[in-house]
Amino acid sequence: MTSAASHAVDSSCRPASEQPSLIEQEFDVAVGRYPRVAIMPEVRRLSVVSPWRTTFTIALQWVMILAAGTLAAKSGHWLVYLLAMAVIGSRQQALGILVHDATHYLLYRNRTVNDLVSDLCCAFPVNMSTTLYRHTHFRHHRFTNTEQDPDWVLQQRDPDWRWPKTRREAVILFFRCALALNMRGAYKAAAVWSPAAHLLDRLGPAYPLHCRVLYLLSSAAIWVVLIQTGILLPAIVLWIVPAMTMLNVTNRMRATAEHILTPNTHELDSTRTVIPSPWERFFIAPLNINYHLEHHMFPSVPSWNLGRLHGLLMQDPQFRSQAHITRSYFGRAGLISELMLPETAATGHPSAPACH
Repeated sequence: MTSAASHAVDSSCRPASEQPSLIEQEFDVAVGRYPRVAIMPEVRRLSVVSPWRTTFTIALQWVMILAAGTLAAKSGHWLVYLLAMAVIGSRQQALGILVHDATHYLLYRNRTVNDLVSDLCCAFPVNMSTTLYRHTHFRHHRFTNTEQDPDWVLQQRDPDWRWPKTRREAVILFFRCALALNMRGAYKAAAVWSPAAHLLDRLGPAYPLHCRVLYLLSSAAIWVVLIQTGILLPAIVLWIVPAMTMLNVTNRMRATAEHILTPNTHELDSTRTVIPSPWERFFIAPLNINYHLEHHMFPSVPSWNLGRLHGLLMQDPQFRSQAHITRSYFGRAGLISELMLPETAATGHPSAPACH
């Protein structure tokens, strides 16, 4: 099997005056890569970071969160609460995707500002640390679908990530996710990036002291505000319940789509891009996270430009014929159907993804 390694930030998209860090230099080895020369001028154009676009995008997520929460709290009706939690869960997914962009330094040009805004406005609220996530995510890019890929290793250890599944097994899995019955395994996986779980770890670049202090101070400030304003209980319900249920389902779907059961014979079929329906885009794959193949090929492109990058790549016959593109998550020929074990083979199926 060939590894679908790719640059975290393509060197040709960097200003000549800026030298790549040691972390970025480890991405300079790639095997079986799609030829990039012809498309690089467009990639450079699409790789420009826009602070104004970032600020607007972050603000929009919080406007939707606060609007949904306020409407639910004022109405007091259980149905409005359910609708609000569905919207909030989708925006929690969006905040996690913004952390992913920040990991690649794509929110703001200044790296200190990039990480500060990411932690305070996106990562800490969803129990993530930008630097902790970066610590493992760059290795995922370099060693995709191999024993050195931390995401792949985690999925091998958890039976819930093993596909193909029978229809019954798939229904049970997502039923457990929707009712938060899989929280032990889910928390164990998420704890790798949790700022709270690593507070007492030895100091290091993956989670420096200033990030820990920032987490403690920001958390204390939020608790004080919630208590003083008397909205602690509804805030907990509207934030924690969606994270344990709605986000638990949609994040499982999104992460499953990215690499599981891809052929892995070359770069174009080691990662899956999904073309979602409008409702899937809102709840499962906001902010263009569905264009995961394009992201692995060109990690220097911010999420808001991945759709345009996909359109450019689709003009190339090689990409169009060889890229692993799935139409929808739940459609008849969508992701779930692609990963499902045929009914006639309901017994004796493999116990792990065919990643090799």
